[in-house]
Amino acid sequence: MNSFHSMGTDVLLPDGAPVDDVRALFDARDRRFSRFHDSSELNRVNASPRGLALVSEEFASMLSRALDAARATGGLVTPAAGGALIAAGYDRDFRCLPLDGVAVEPARVPSFQSFTLRGVALLRTEAVILDLNGVVKGQTVDDALDLLGDGWVSAGGDIATTVPLVVGLPGGDAITLERGGLATSSVARRAWRRGGVRQHHLIEPSTGLPSTSPWRDVTVAAQSCYVADVAAKAALLLGRAGPSWLDRRRLAGRFIDHDGRVTVSERWLQAVPLERAA
Repeated sequence: MNSFHSMGTDVLLPDGAPVDDVRALFDARDRRFSRFHDSSELNRVNASPRGLALVSEEFASMLSRALDAARATGGLVTPAAGGALIAAGYDRDFRCLPLDGVAVEPARVPSFQSFTLRGVALLRTEAVILDLNGVVKGQTVDDALDLLGDGWVSAGGDIATTVPLVVGLPGGDAITLERGGLATSSVARRAWRRGGVRQHHLIEPSTGLPSTSPWRDVTVAAQSCYVADVAAKAALLLGRAGPSWLDRRRLAGRFIDHDGRVTVSERWLQAVPLERAA
């Protein structure tokens, strides 16, 4: 097994995979889309958050995917939550965040319909601070698998594979992922405090504050890592409605609440009977 660190996580590849090519892809995406690289294209676009901006073709392609995700989730997984993330205290690389600070004041999350993308022209009719973290890692895992042609890629537990792969799950279970993508959205990791109150990176757009969902971890299996990652975030933000939302979209989901209790969607139960999931 080969590994390297990029996008703030460990990326794992099978033996014999073209590690240098995959690492170059991850590092290039990180330099372009990270809020924590001063020279990133994302920060250049966010420096003038209103009006017209011309972006690169790669930026436009990723933003288009982020807008697709927003439309598919009714605005729950939105690229417009960057300002709310900063207001919640996530204003620098997670490793550099202070343990606590002043209490959080919610920041309004603009509608994703307040900006339009035409080719490489981005027009925002109100101030929008973009954050593309909701799609960049999942899409990069899928693109890395395309580079491999066959095999698997794992980035912080978000996986794309063309071969059967045994995957550990939050809470201790394991499954065999035959092919496709698997992603977990979690509020257990990347948490911090402001005003003594716990904060995390999953923003509820209607409040501008970190979600108070009953779910701690949501894992989704789908045809790609990008789809699984977006669906896992949306299902967590939807709270108790998450399992049925996934079932209506024929996606399998596994949910863990803050007390460690496991709930699975009907689709998950059909694909992974309980006697196989343990």
